[in-house]
Amino acid sequence: MIEAYIYSISYIATGWVSVPRYLTALLTIWPPLWLLIGGVTMGPLSDLIGRRNTLYLTLLMYIVGAIGLTIGGGYLTLLLFLSLLLMATGGEYNTVMAATHEYFPRRVRSRVVFLVLNFTNLGGALASALAFLNLSSVLMQRLAIGLTLVVTVPILYVIRGMLPESVMWLEAVGKGDVAAGEVERFLKVNANGSSASMWPITTVNQPPMWLRVLVGGLIGWAYTAGFSLLALTLGPYFLPSLTNQLILVFSIASFASGIPISLLADSVSRRLLLLASSVGVSLTSLAIAITVNHWSSNLNLFWPLYITFSVLVNAYFLTEDTLKSEYWRVSRRGTFTALVRVISLGGSIPVIFTSAYIPINMYLIMDTAIFSVGTAASILWYIAGIETGRGVSVRVWGK
Repeated sequence: MIEAYIYSISYIATGWVSVPRYLTALLTIWPPLWLLIGGVTMGPLSDLIGRRNTLYLTLLMYIVGAIGLTIGGGYLTLLLFLSLLLMATGGEYNTVMAATHEYFPRRVRSRVVFLVLNFTNLGGALASALAFLNLSSVLMQRLAIGLTLVVTVPILYVIRGMLPESVMWLEAVGKGDVAAGEVERFLKVNANGSSASMWPITTVNQPPMWLRVLVGGLIGWAYTAGFSLLALTLGPYFLPSLTNQLILVFSIASFASGIPISLLADSVSRRLLLLASSVGVSLTSLAIAITVNHWSSNLNLFWPLYITFSVLVNAYFLTEDTLKSEYWRVSRRGTFTALVRVISLGGSIPVIFTSAYIPINMYLIMDTAIFSVGTAASILWYIAGIETGRGVSVRVWGK
Protein backbone atom coordinates (compact mmCIF):
# COMPACT_ATOMS: atom_id res chain seq x y z
CA MET A 1 0.00 0.00 0.00
CA ILE A 2 2.75 2.43 0.96
CA GLU A 3 4.38 2.24 -2.49
CA ALA A 4 1.26 3.35 -4.36
CA TYR A 5 0.65 6.03 -1.72
CA ILE A 6 4.06 7.60 -2.19
CA TYR A 7 4.04 6.96 -5.96
CA SER A 8 0.74 8.84 -6.26
CA ILE A 9 1.99 11.75 -4.14
CA SER A 10 4.46 12.71 -6.88
CA TYR A 11 1.66 13.26 -9.37
CA ILE A 12 -0.58 15.02 -6.87
CA ALA A 13 2.41 17.22 -5.99
CA THR A 14 2.47 18.65 -9.52
CA GLY A 15 -0.20 21.01 -8.19
CA TRP A 16 1.84 22.06 -5.16
CA VAL A 17 4.34 24.18 -7.07
CA SER A 18 4.06 26.50 -10.06
CA VAL A 19 6.79 25.57 -12.54
CA PRO A 20 7.33 25.37 -16.32
CA ARG A 21 5.94 22.31 -18.13
CA TYR A 22 9.34 20.66 -18.46
CA LEU A 23 9.74 20.74 -14.67
CA THR A 24 6.27 19.26 -14.27
CA ALA A 25 7.43 16.49 -16.61
CA LEU A 26 10.52 16.01 -14.43
CA LEU A 27 8.32 15.58 -11.37
CA THR A 28 6.24 12.95 -13.16
CA ILE A 29 9.30 10.80 -13.99
CA TRP A 30 10.62 11.10 -10.43
CA PRO A 31 8.64 8.07 -9.15
CA PRO A 32 9.91 5.41 -11.60
CA LEU A 33 13.45 6.82 -11.41
CA TRP A 34 13.75 6.54 -7.64
CA LEU A 35 11.75 3.34 -7.36
CA LEU A 36 14.33 1.95 -9.78
CA ILE A 37 17.23 3.20 -7.67
CA GLY A 38 15.63 1.76 -4.54
CA GLY A 39 15.17 -1.63 -6.18
CA VAL A 40 18.71 -1.71 -7.57
CA THR A 41 20.10 -0.90 -4.13
CA MET A 42 17.89 -2.99 -1.87
CA GLY A 43 17.35 -5.99 -4.15
CA PRO A 44 20.93 -7.30 -3.96
CA LEU A 45 21.14 -6.11 -0.35
CA SER A 46 18.16 -8.28 0.61
CA ASP A 47 20.00 -11.28 -0.88
CA LEU A 48 23.07 -10.33 1.14
CA ILE A 49 21.73 -9.39 4.59
CA GLY A 50 18.24 -10.91 4.51
CA ARG A 51 14.69 -9.78 3.83
CA ARG A 52 13.81 -8.55 7.33
CA ASN A 53 17.00 -6.54 7.89
CA THR A 54 16.47 -4.75 4.58
CA LEU A 55 12.95 -3.80 5.64
CA TYR A 56 14.30 -2.13 8.79
CA LEU A 57 16.65 -0.03 6.67
CA THR A 58 13.84 1.20 4.41
CA LEU A 59 11.83 2.08 7.52
CA LEU A 60 14.54 4.53 8.62
CA MET A 61 14.42 6.17 5.20
CA TYR A 62 10.64 6.55 5.51
CA ILE A 63 11.01 8.47 8.76
CA VAL A 64 13.43 11.04 7.33
CA GLY A 65 11.51 11.44 4.07
CA ALA A 66 8.10 11.83 5.74
CA ILE A 67 9.31 14.52 8.13
CA GLY A 68 11.04 16.40 5.31
CA LEU A 69 7.99 16.24 3.04
CA THR A 70 5.76 17.60 5.80
CA ILE A 71 7.87 20.60 6.83
CA GLY A 72 9.80 21.35 3.62
CA GLY A 73 8.89 23.82 0.91
CA GLY A 74 9.83 24.60 -2.68
CA TYR A 75 10.44 22.52 -5.77
CA LEU A 76 13.97 21.31 -4.95
CA THR A 77 13.03 20.32 -1.40
CA LEU A 78 10.02 18.47 -2.76
CA LEU A 79 12.23 16.52 -5.17
CA LEU A 80 14.76 15.71 -2.45
CA PHE A 81 12.37 14.21 0.09
CA LEU A 82 10.22 12.52 -2.53
CA SER A 83 13.37 10.84 -3.85
CA LEU A 84 14.17 9.49 -0.38
CA LEU A 85 10.62 8.22 0.13
CA LEU A 86 10.52 6.68 -3.32
CA MET A 87 13.90 5.02 -2.90
CA ALA A 88 12.71 3.52 0.38
CA THR A 89 9.44 2.28 -1.06
CA GLY A 90 11.13 0.93 -4.19
CA GLY A 91 13.54 -1.07 -2.08
CA GLU A 92 10.83 -2.22 0.30
CA TYR A 93 8.48 -3.25 -2.48
CA ASN A 94 11.20 -5.28 -4.18
CA THR A 95 11.99 -7.01 -0.88
CA VAL A 96 8.34 -7.68 -0.06
CA MET A 97 7.78 -9.19 -3.51
CA ALA A 98 10.67 -11.59 -2.99
CA ALA A 99 9.87 -12.43 0.63
CA THR A 100 6.14 -13.03 0.25
CA HIS A 101 6.75 -15.96 -2.08
CA GLU A 102 9.02 -17.46 0.58
CA TYR A 103 6.78 -16.92 3.61
CA PHE A 104 3.66 -18.84 2.61
CA PRO A 105 2.95 -22.50 1.74
CA ARG A 106 2.33 -23.27 -1.90
CA ARG A 107 -1.36 -24.13 -1.51
CA VAL A 108 -2.17 -20.48 -0.67
CA ARG A 109 0.91 -18.67 -2.00
CA SER A 110 -0.70 -17.18 -5.11
CA ARG A 111 -3.73 -15.75 -3.38
CA VAL A 112 -1.64 -14.27 -0.57
CA VAL A 113 0.81 -12.64 -3.01
CA PHE A 114 -2.09 -11.28 -5.07
CA LEU A 115 -3.81 -9.89 -1.96
CA VAL A 116 -0.59 -8.25 -0.74
CA LEU A 117 -0.02 -6.64 -4.13
CA ASN A 118 -3.66 -5.58 -4.38
CA PHE A 119 -3.33 -3.52 -1.21
CA THR A 120 -1.03 -1.17 -3.12
CA ASN A 121 -4.20 0.24 -4.67
CA LEU A 122 -5.34 1.51 -1.28
CA GLY A 123 -2.26 3.72 -1.14
CA GLY A 124 -3.23 5.59 -4.29
CA ALA A 125 -6.81 5.92 -3.06
CA LEU A 126 -5.69 7.30 0.30
CA ALA A 127 -3.27 9.83 -1.18
CA SER A 128 -5.76 11.14 -3.74
CA ALA A 129 -8.63 11.20 -1.22
CA LEU A 130 -6.60 13.26 1.24
CA ALA A 131 -5.62 15.69 -1.50
CA PHE A 132 -9.16 15.78 -2.89
CA LEU A 133 -10.66 16.66 0.48
CA ASN A 134 -8.30 19.65 0.80
CA LEU A 135 -8.17 20.93 -2.77
CA SER A 136 -8.33 24.54 -1.65
CA SER A 137 -5.17 24.35 0.45
CA VAL A 138 -1.82 23.05 -0.78
CA LEU A 139 -0.46 23.38 2.76
CA MET A 140 -3.21 21.14 4.11
CA GLN A 141 -2.51 18.59 1.36
CA ARG A 142 1.17 18.47 2.32
CA LEU A 143 0.43 18.21 6.03
CA ALA A 144 -2.24 15.55 5.61
CA ILE A 145 -0.10 13.40 3.33
CA GLY A 146 3.13 13.87 5.29
CA LEU A 147 1.54 13.27 8.69
CA THR A 148 -0.18 10.15 7.39
CA LEU A 149 3.27 8.77 6.59
CA VAL A 150 4.57 9.74 10.03
CA VAL A 151 1.65 7.93 11.71
CA THR A 152 2.16 4.87 9.50
CA VAL A 153 5.83 4.42 10.44
CA PRO A 154 5.21 2.99 13.97
CA ILE A 155 2.75 0.50 12.47
CA LEU A 156 5.37 -0.59 9.96
CA TYR A 157 7.90 -1.02 12.79
CA VAL A 158 5.56 -3.29 14.75
CA ILE A 159 4.82 -5.38 11.67
CA ARG A 160 8.52 -5.84 10.93
CA GLY A 161 9.08 -7.03 14.48
CA MET A 162 6.43 -9.71 14.00
CA LEU A 163 7.94 -11.06 10.79
CA PRO A 164 10.46 -13.91 10.80
CA GLU A 165 13.44 -13.92 8.50
CA SER A 166 12.75 -15.84 5.30
CA VAL A 167 13.42 -19.49 6.12
CA MET A 168 14.10 -20.25 2.46
CA TRP A 169 16.70 -17.47 2.32
CA LEU A 170 18.37 -18.70 5.51
CA GLU A 171 18.61 -22.20 4.06
CA ALA A 172 19.91 -20.90 0.75
CA VAL A 173 22.79 -19.02 2.41
CA GLY A 174 23.74 -21.99 4.57
CA LYS A 175 22.08 -20.99 7.84
CA GLY A 176 20.03 -24.12 8.32
CA ASP A 177 20.17 -24.03 12.12
CA VAL A 178 18.90 -20.44 12.19
CA ALA A 179 16.17 -21.42 9.72
CA ALA A 180 15.09 -24.27 12.00
CA GLY A 181 14.99 -21.84 14.91
CA GLU A 182 12.75 -19.47 12.98
CA VAL A 183 10.38 -22.32 12.14
CA GLU A 184 10.18 -23.39 15.79
CA ARG A 185 9.76 -19.82 17.05
CA PHE A 186 7.06 -18.65 14.66
CA LEU A 187 5.32 -21.88 13.59
CA LYS A 188 5.59 -23.55 17.00
CA VAL A 189 6.77 -26.86 15.54
CA ASN A 190 9.92 -28.91 16.07
CA ALA A 191 12.02 -28.56 12.91
CA ASN A 192 14.68 -31.06 14.10
CA GLY A 193 17.52 -28.94 12.74
CA SER A 194 16.09 -28.55 9.26
CA SER A 195 13.05 -26.89 7.71
CA ALA A 196 13.41 -28.43 4.27
CA SER A 197 10.54 -30.85 4.79
CA MET A 198 8.17 -27.92 5.28
CA TRP A 199 8.36 -27.06 1.57
CA PRO A 200 8.48 -30.15 -0.68
CA ILE A 201 10.50 -29.79 -3.86
CA THR A 202 9.33 -30.98 -7.27
CA THR A 203 11.20 -30.88 -10.55
CA VAL A 204 10.28 -28.67 -13.51
CA ASN A 205 11.87 -27.96 -16.85
CA GLN A 206 12.95 -24.36 -16.27
CA PRO A 207 12.75 -21.88 -19.15
CA PRO A 208 16.14 -20.28 -19.91
CA MET A 209 17.25 -17.30 -17.86
CA TRP A 210 17.25 -14.94 -20.86
CA LEU A 211 13.59 -15.74 -21.53
CA ARG A 212 12.58 -15.03 -17.94
CA VAL A 213 14.47 -11.72 -17.90
CA LEU A 214 13.02 -10.71 -21.28
CA VAL A 215 9.43 -11.58 -20.42
CA GLY A 216 9.65 -10.11 -16.91
CA GLY A 217 11.13 -6.88 -18.22
CA LEU A 218 8.61 -6.45 -21.05
CA ILE A 219 5.44 -7.28 -19.13
CA GLY A 220 6.60 -5.03 -16.30
CA TRP A 221 7.49 -2.19 -18.67
CA ALA A 222 4.14 -2.43 -20.45
CA TYR A 223 2.31 -2.16 -17.14
CA THR A 224 4.43 0.62 -15.63
CA ALA A 225 4.55 2.84 -18.70
CA GLY A 226 1.01 2.09 -19.90
CA PHE A 227 -0.65 2.43 -16.50
CA SER A 228 1.28 5.64 -15.75
CA LEU A 229 0.17 7.31 -18.97
CA LEU A 230 -3.52 6.62 -18.47
CA ALA A 231 -3.95 6.67 -14.68
CA LEU A 232 -1.28 9.10 -13.49
CA THR A 233 -0.01 11.54 -16.12
CA LEU A 234 -3.19 11.95 -18.18
CA GLY A 235 -4.34 14.32 -15.46
CA PRO A 236 -1.24 16.53 -15.09
CA TYR A 237 -0.67 16.66 -18.85
CA PHE A 238 -4.18 17.08 -20.24
CA LEU A 239 -6.83 17.12 -17.47
CA PRO A 240 -5.22 18.92 -14.51
CA SER A 241 -8.51 19.52 -12.71
CA LEU A 242 -9.17 15.76 -12.71
CA THR A 243 -5.75 14.50 -11.53
CA ASN A 244 -6.91 13.49 -8.06
CA GLN A 245 -10.20 12.05 -9.30
CA LEU A 246 -8.45 9.90 -11.92
CA ILE A 247 -6.13 8.38 -9.32
CA LEU A 248 -8.97 7.92 -6.81
CA VAL A 249 -11.34 6.19 -9.26
CA PHE A 250 -8.55 3.99 -10.60
CA SER A 251 -7.43 2.95 -7.12
CA ILE A 252 -10.92 2.14 -5.82
CA ALA A 253 -11.94 0.19 -8.94
CA SER A 254 -8.65 -1.70 -8.94
CA PHE A 255 -8.77 -2.60 -5.26
CA ALA A 256 -12.39 -3.74 -5.32
CA SER A 257 -11.90 -5.92 -8.39
CA GLY A 258 -8.60 -7.26 -7.10
CA ILE A 259 -10.15 -9.02 -4.10
CA PRO A 260 -12.12 -11.68 -6.04
CA ILE A 261 -9.28 -12.04 -8.53
CA SER A 262 -6.86 -12.67 -5.67
CA LEU A 263 -9.08 -15.26 -4.01
CA LEU A 264 -9.16 -17.25 -7.26
CA ALA A 265 -5.42 -16.95 -7.91
CA ASP A 266 -4.51 -20.46 -6.72
CA SER A 267 -7.08 -22.13 -8.95
CA VAL A 268 -6.48 -20.16 -12.15
CA SER A 269 -3.60 -20.68 -14.58
CA ARG A 270 -1.04 -17.89 -14.16
CA ARG A 271 -0.13 -18.02 -17.85
CA LEU A 272 -3.77 -17.84 -18.95
CA LEU A 273 -4.64 -14.97 -16.61
CA LEU A 274 -1.61 -13.01 -17.78
CA LEU A 275 -2.56 -13.50 -21.42
CA ALA A 276 -6.27 -12.75 -20.99
CA SER A 277 -5.73 -9.62 -18.90
CA SER A 278 -3.07 -8.24 -21.25
CA VAL A 279 -5.33 -8.69 -24.27
CA GLY A 280 -8.21 -7.04 -22.40
CA VAL A 281 -6.08 -4.06 -21.40
CA SER A 282 -4.83 -3.54 -24.96
CA LEU A 283 -8.37 -3.60 -26.37
CA THR A 284 -9.72 -1.24 -23.71
CA SER A 285 -6.90 1.27 -24.15
CA LEU A 286 -7.54 1.14 -27.90
CA ALA A 287 -11.22 1.90 -27.29
CA ILE A 288 -10.26 4.91 -25.15
CA ALA A 289 -7.89 6.13 -27.87
CA ILE A 290 -10.32 5.89 -30.79
CA THR A 291 -13.19 7.54 -28.87
CA VAL A 292 -11.17 10.46 -27.47
CA ASN A 293 -12.99 13.04 -29.60
CA HIS A 294 -16.28 11.90 -28.10
CA TRP A 295 -15.43 11.54 -24.42
CA SER A 296 -13.22 14.65 -24.26
CA SER A 297 -16.38 16.74 -24.58
CA ASN A 298 -18.56 14.38 -22.51
CA LEU A 299 -16.80 12.69 -19.59
CA ASN A 300 -19.85 10.51 -18.93
CA LEU A 301 -18.61 8.45 -21.88
CA PHE A 302 -15.09 8.31 -20.49
CA TRP A 303 -15.64 7.00 -16.96
CA PRO A 304 -17.14 3.57 -17.88
CA LEU A 305 -14.19 2.92 -20.20
CA TYR A 306 -11.76 4.12 -17.57
CA ILE A 307 -13.23 1.90 -14.85
CA THR A 308 -13.13 -1.11 -17.19
CA PHE A 309 -9.49 -0.31 -17.93
CA SER A 310 -8.75 -0.05 -14.20
CA VAL A 311 -10.19 -3.51 -13.50
CA LEU A 312 -8.36 -5.19 -16.37
CA VAL A 313 -5.01 -3.50 -15.84
CA ASN A 314 -5.12 -4.41 -12.15
CA ALA A 315 -5.61 -8.09 -13.05
CA TYR A 316 -2.63 -7.72 -15.38
CA PHE A 317 -0.58 -5.99 -12.67
CA LEU A 318 -1.28 -8.66 -10.05
CA THR A 319 -0.30 -11.42 -12.44
CA GLU A 320 2.82 -9.88 -13.96
CA ASP A 321 4.19 -8.66 -10.63
CA THR A 322 3.68 -12.10 -9.11
CA LEU A 323 5.30 -13.86 -12.07
CA LYS A 324 8.38 -11.69 -12.39
CA SER A 325 9.25 -12.06 -8.71
CA GLU A 326 8.70 -15.81 -8.34
CA TYR A 327 10.71 -17.57 -11.07
CA TRP A 328 14.23 -17.08 -9.62
CA ARG A 329 16.32 -19.16 -7.23
CA VAL A 330 15.99 -18.09 -3.62
CA SER A 331 19.48 -16.69 -3.04
CA ARG A 332 19.19 -14.36 -6.07
CA ARG A 333 15.47 -13.61 -6.03
CA GLY A 334 15.93 -10.08 -4.70
CA THR A 335 18.60 -9.28 -7.30
CA PHE A 336 16.78 -10.63 -10.34
CA THR A 337 13.46 -9.14 -9.26
CA ALA A 338 15.30 -5.82 -9.10
CA LEU A 339 16.79 -6.43 -12.56
CA VAL A 340 13.44 -6.86 -14.29
CA ARG A 341 12.09 -3.87 -12.38
CA VAL A 342 15.02 -1.82 -13.67
CA ILE A 343 13.94 -2.73 -17.20
CA SER A 344 10.30 -1.88 -16.55
CA LEU A 345 10.82 1.28 -14.51
CA GLY A 346 13.84 2.52 -16.46
CA GLY A 347 12.10 1.98 -19.77
CA SER A 348 9.05 3.92 -18.61
CA ILE A 349 11.01 7.08 -17.78
CA PRO A 350 11.65 8.33 -21.35
CA VAL A 351 8.09 7.37 -22.31
CA ILE A 352 6.53 9.39 -19.50
CA PHE A 353 8.83 12.37 -20.06
CA THR A 354 8.48 12.64 -23.85
CA SER A 355 4.72 12.05 -23.78
CA ALA A 356 4.30 15.46 -22.15
CA TYR A 357 4.95 17.11 -25.52
CA ILE A 358 2.59 15.24 -27.85
CA PRO A 359 -1.14 15.78 -28.50
CA ILE A 360 -3.63 13.65 -26.61
CA ASN A 361 -4.63 11.58 -29.66
CA MET A 362 -1.05 10.46 -30.25
CA TYR A 363 -0.56 10.07 -26.49
CA LEU A 364 -3.38 7.52 -26.24
CA ILE A 365 -2.30 5.64 -29.37
CA MET A 366 1.18 5.34 -27.88
CA ASP A 367 -0.36 3.96 -24.70
CA THR A 368 -2.14 1.26 -26.70
CA ALA A 369 1.09 0.36 -28.49
CA ILE A 370 2.84 -0.01 -25.13
CA PHE A 371 0.22 -2.42 -23.83
CA SER A 372 0.49 -4.36 -27.09
CA VAL A 373 4.13 -5.07 -26.26
CA GLY A 374 2.96 -6.56 -22.98
CA THR A 375 0.45 -8.70 -24.86
CA ALA A 376 3.18 -9.98 -27.19
CA ALA A 377 5.37 -10.88 -24.19
CA SER A 378 2.41 -12.61 -22.53
CA ILE A 379 1.85 -14.69 -25.65
CA LEU A 380 5.54 -15.61 -25.66
CA TRP A 381 5.36 -16.78 -22.05
CA TYR A 382 2.13 -18.69 -22.69
CA ILE A 383 3.88 -20.61 -25.48
CA ALA A 384 7.43 -20.98 -24.13
CA GLY A 385 6.97 -20.57 -20.38
CA ILE A 386 5.68 -22.93 -17.71
CA GLU A 387 2.83 -22.83 -15.20
CA THR A 388 3.91 -21.15 -11.94
CA GLY A 389 0.50 -21.02 -10.23
CA ARG A 390 -1.93 -23.73 -9.13
CA GLY A 391 0.10 -24.80 -6.11
CA VAL A 392 3.56 -24.89 -7.71
CA SER A 393 6.25 -24.32 -5.06
CA VAL A 394 8.84 -21.57 -5.56
CA ARG A 395 11.41 -24.10 -4.37
CA VAL A 396 11.39 -25.64 -7.85
CA TRP A 397 13.62 -22.75 -8.97
CA GLY A 398 16.38 -23.82 -6.58
CA LYS A 399 18.35 -22.29 -3.72
